[in-house]
Amino acid sequence: MALPNPLPPVALEPNAPHAESDRCRFNAYLASALTGLDDEQRKHLFEISDAVAATCADNDVRLYEPRKVTDPVHHTAVPDVEVFRTDRHRVINSDLLIYLAHHPSTGAGQELVFAQEAIVPILVIAHINTRISRMVTGIPGPLTLVRYDSITRLTDRLAQELVDMEPKLLQRRIALAELEQHRVGTRIRELRESLNMTRRQVAESTRIPNAFTPEQLEQWEQNSDKVSNLSLTHLQEIASALSVSIKDLV
Repeated sequence: MALPNPLPPVALEPNAPHAESDRCRFNAYLASALTGLDDEQRKHLFEISDAVAATCADNDVRLYEPRKVTDPVHHTAVPDVEVFRTDRHRVINSDLLIYLAHHPSTGAGQELVFAQEAIVPILVIAHINTRISRMVTGIPGPLTLVRYDSITRLTDRLAQELVDMEPKLLQRRIALAELEQHRVGTRIRELRESLNMTRRQVAESTRIPNAFTPEQLEQWEQNSDKVSNLSLTHLQEIASALSVSIKDLV
């Protein structure tokens, strides 16, 4: 599944083999804590990540791992805004989000929100002794919980879940194909240009102060409807700034 343009260069995972990408049926995103872990916690989490990645590969699922691209320890030069954009694009363009619920994480929590809003199925992995926040297990929408007491049990359960989820993942991909179009962004740009308004003027004309930035508006105009995934509130503010109704945008 191709990423929309323009994207920051960091969004491209290094050393990703094209042959594997062509072979894989689905794309998954691995969400987990990365910030604030000590060396022992990182080592253990990466062992789990490696087991998940190997299981995904065995089941023709290509797993995107932020630790290899935007790790807060090894990729400190990546600007914060690019980390946000990259991870959001990756989550929204994935068929599945796999969340390692081993350590609390605000970053992974944000990725869960991205997935829930884009109706990306979520698969939560946790040791049987790990307490998981009810803010995670209570997420409405497609969510599966995998508990394990050994790496072998983890890989077996994950492999079975990937097999069981395949029909629904295919159904979701077909259903969302229409959203790959670029209707809303094109309509916003056309209306804005017909009024001879700059993106900054639109952003400054909203009823809610700082509802969005000119840069956000540029991305919405350029990205597909699926990637933009505009909320009703944002659509209402854009419509108000352009003196039209929401139905004129969609």
